[in-house]
Amino acid sequence: MRKNDVILFMLSGGLSFLQSCGSDSDNITTPQELVSDGQLVSLQIDSQTSNVSVGLVPFQDENGSWLFNVNHTNNEIQLYDLESKKMEKRMVFDLEGPEGVEYISGIHVQSMDSIFLFGYPMRNLQLTDTTGKIKANYKYEPPLSYLAAFVHNAHFNYTPILSGNKLLVNTKFEGDLRTIPDDTLASKSFSYTIDLENSEVNLLPMTWPAGYNASGSKLLEFSMASDGEHLVYSLVADHNLYVTDLDGNLLKTVANKSQYVDQGFPSFNEATDRFNTMKYVYASDRYERILYDEYRGVFYRFVFPKVEVKSEEEIDQLRRFPRSFAVMILDKDLNVLGETLMPENTYYPGNSFVSKDGLFISISHPDNPANEEDLMSFEVFKLKEIE
Repeated sequence: MRKNDVILFMLSGGLSFLQSCGSDSDNITTPQELVSDGQLVSLQIDSQTSNVSVGLVPFQDENGSWLFNVNHTNNEIQLYDLESKKMEKRMVFDLEGPEGVEYISGIHVQSMDSIFLFGYPMRNLQLTDTTGKIKANYKYEPPLSYLAAFVHNAHFNYTPILSGNKLLVNTKFEGDLRTIPDDTLASKSFSYTIDLENSEVNLLPMTWPAGYNASGSKLLEFSMASDGEHLVYSLVADHNLYVTDLDGNLLKTVANKSQYVDQGFPSFNEATDRFNTMKYVYASDRYERILYDEYRGVFYRFVFPKVEVKSEEEIDQLRRFPRSFAVMILDKDLNVLGETLMPENTYYPGNSFVSKDGLFISISHPDNPANEEDLMSFEVFKLKEIE
């Protein structure tokens, strides 16, 4: 069997295991809220690791619950055991040479033996495992006018999906987001697939919705999650959610407005200087990450209501640490089951993930008195039926 065939066989096996993990999840349809008893899960970190991560990826297998942390400082990936709360491994990658990884912008964990490393904008794509050895180095050319696979594990999150030898990734396109016409935007795809055997790249048919920029240019960011059968796209300035099959064919559009944001969204056209541009980006209504909870069969959509700011110091704080956010709870059909508004200046939502124990949200906000610099700590939220 050829080396690539062996690798693809292992990858497919990992996919089968992952799909089986969430197969017994409940189909929750009753009103829900997120609650916490104050329980914290704290991981001890070293002096070269920030307690605010640029990317966290949870993984569950027969041996336990794990958390992968991307650490740009050392061009490394750290592996934590969520049961023992200890770092089990660290995979440090050279920047050059035969085992070199130029830059890690994001990762995708297919299994412990199959971990994809993504680089943006350099488009490096490697396969490794928990030994840190590079098992495969893939070359691909993005479609004309599109950029490298954009995989980032914080803020606007994406879920790469492996099906056979094809890896589905999300992407950005070349162009000026302030001036792109709505009809041009409506021709731009969200995602493409990379054939890991022959490097062929194909755009998916799902595109930005017509009318997104009709009232003025908006931010062009989005998140995507999958329940194993569908892709769900959440756009930064759009109340709707867009559901496709795994080939990117649009199946339905679901109206999904948060109670904490206005009906309309501002545009870049209203921001004429640096301060107002930054205010637009970090202090206006928006939707960011969407996560699928395979253990409970629900989606979580993170919502950021607009906040009032008067100085660049306040903007600088918001760039990393949002003041206020809410989490929408959606069933498998994307019906809203509830929405929980979190207390201000307490959590860092960019470091949130789903585990068998619940929804983990980082408490590493500088204004949170429980925040400790030598610990990466998370509060665990669970679903509670609203009576």
